[in-house]
Amino acid sequence: MIIHESSEIDAFWAKACTAIGVDEASRHYALPFAECDKKDEEISEVINVLADLAARTLKRGTCHQQMQFELDNIPMRRVGDYWIVVDVEGRPVCVVKIIGINIVPFNQVGPEFAASEGPERDLIPSHENWSFGHRRYFKSQCERWGAPWREDNPVVCESFITVYSPDYPLGIRD
Repeated sequence: MIIHESSEIDAFWAKACTAIGVDEASRHYALPFAECDKKDEEISEVINVLADLAARTLKRGTCHQQMQFELDNIPMRRVGDYWIVVDVEGRPVCVVKIIGINIVPFNQVGPEFAASEGPERDLIPSHENWSFGHRRYFKSQCERWGAPWREDNPVVCESFITVYSPDYPLGIRD
């Protein structure tokens, strides 16, 4: 995960705070849903699709390997934190609020949470598609870190609501 900082993100956050009535000092992050080398067009496309799904409230969850927070030196998010979702270029798309966090072994993530991650490419969320895509991505992360992949690696399942989406007006949500 790469934390993004820019004047564009700062201005977006300020507008979001005004729109949803929160203090700009509220705990927040600006991140894409996954990290990638921009040369990897497939992952880049997926990151942008996921950001759009969150902006349209079709994505309500995301999952990361627990070890990623430590290995990439990213603070663990907490319930109540805000996340400025950015696209692969680091442009802000929407703001989501974390409403639930559950740490479980990868092979115990259920179909309900998998469906909350959104329809992605085929527009039909399924646990099988979720497992296949995440397993492939998580294995590549483990290779990068020099860590072993195991089906019972702990993953952080985060549930959220979209609270600010200027391209898809939502009204105020809590």
